[in-house]
Amino acid sequence: MPPKQIFFFGDSITLADNDGERCGWPGRLCRGLEIAGNAVTAYNLGINGDTSRDIAARWQGEVAVRRLRGNGGGTMALVFAYGFNDACSANGGGLQVELAEALALSRTMLTKAAALGPTLWIGPTPLDESVNPMVSGEVTWDMRNADIARYSAAFAVLAGEIAVPYLDLFTPFSRRPRYAGALAAYDRVHPADDGYAMIAEHIAAWQGWQSLVTGAA
Repeated sequence: MPPKQIFFFGDSITLADNDGERCGWPGRLCRGLEIAGNAVTAYNLGINGDTSRDIAARWQGEVAVRRLRGNGGGTMALVFAYGFNDACSANGGGLQVELAEALALSRTMLTKAAALGPTLWIGPTPLDESVNPMVSGEVTWDMRNADIARYSAAFAVLAGEIAVPYLDLFTPFSRRPRYAGALAAYDRVHPADDGYAMIAEHIAAWQGWQSLVTGAA
């Protein structure tokens, strides 16, 4: 059966920093489901700056309280999108979550999620490296596409091992002038509106998403 609830966990790209429509790619995806006649409650649970470590610490509690207030344990699905912040460094230090830890956290988290309902994993997006170093308050960030690519590739391998569908966004989006333009139109880390539309379009065309919303997952 198609899900009655979909939980989206992620960082500021999921939350949709600077999205003029205030719904991001999760909202765009689920707006389409409503047009298709499916009654779906979608929760955008993205938090700015979240890493795999942060999401692993909170996702179960977030699901539990919303299931009680929502459909009382009916059909649900979970979508995880992270990795960008894991692969960033702050104030000249190391990467925020080293790859080995990110993989261990992901294995546990996504295996548990898949036991609750259909689960999808969306990879991190590229950035425009000309933003480096990016100063935000008292923190100076350094973000490199080579690191993001390395995490995305490792996530794809792990996803195959644990049988969770994985969508690589980094590879195709790093080659698309349209996405580069969306990054340049805002802060070079988060895209302007068209970038979120691109992400939603790419996910909507993915077999993993189509299987989830039709109940075939």
